[in-house]
Amino acid sequence: MLDRFVNRLLAPKVNACFCTLAIHEPYRMRARRLVTDAPGVDWILFTDEPEEFADLPVRAIRFRPTGPMAVDFLTRLPPTGNGRGRPAYHDKRFVLETALTEFDTAIFVDADSRIKSIPRLPSFHPGIAVVKEVQASIVEHLSRWGSHRLEVFEELAVHLTGKVESLKTARWCSEALFAVTKDGNERKFLDAWGRGEEFLHGKGLFTGEGGVIGLAAMHAGWTVDYDQLSKLASRTRHEGHGPKSD
Repeated sequence: MLDRFVNRLLAPKVNACFCTLAIHEPYRMRARRLVTDAPGVDWILFTDEPEEFADLPVRAIRFRPTGPMAVDFLTRLPPTGNGRGRPAYHDKRFVLETALTEFDTAIFVDADSRIKSIPRLPSFHPGIAVVKEVQASIVEHLSRWGSHRLEVFEELAVHLTGKVESLKTARWCSEALFAVTKDGNERKFLDAWGRGEEFLHGKGLFTGEGGVIGLAAMHAGWTVDYDQLSKLASRTRHEGHGPKSD
């Protein structure tokens, strides 16, 4: 037992960073709680008001979302923005991109989450790690949730991977908590994600980032890992349900 304790002390620190989006007051408030849930780790936040995080040990970077955020749809816009911009659900890739310029692994956590405690992080395998709750191919997930999107995703699969059959093997990646680790193919992943967003928006589809992430991972040659985030996921609760005001 002593040997195991000593080995833990001597284990090299994982070169990882936590990151999130904190746009508009409800999510900024949630992000402050999230950051204080996880002290002692590196955080990068993209936010519309960086000065609100000046008292916290985080790197807060000013960011203007590419389109409306969740609070906008609750307060002033219909589901697709009524011509006033496309939903910015894919913007999390920008904070991942910044984090990966400085760290080997970027762990994205939705701002409306709480973390009970941070476990010892593993040495992440290159590629993408996701939570186990959604262990399904893209076609399986779409058959259960939003089958009306299947035709557009078939076109997207051809656009990104060259074959529609990719939907049967590419995994749907739950996007509230996931980790991306560099191996030289992260640029392919991020570029494919951006192309996927543009393609879906061009078709009038503004949801489904989990499927885009899965196809982008396949494009980068990555296998989706369901194990390495298990300990962190067991201590993380995604409260969800849109902006919170409490």
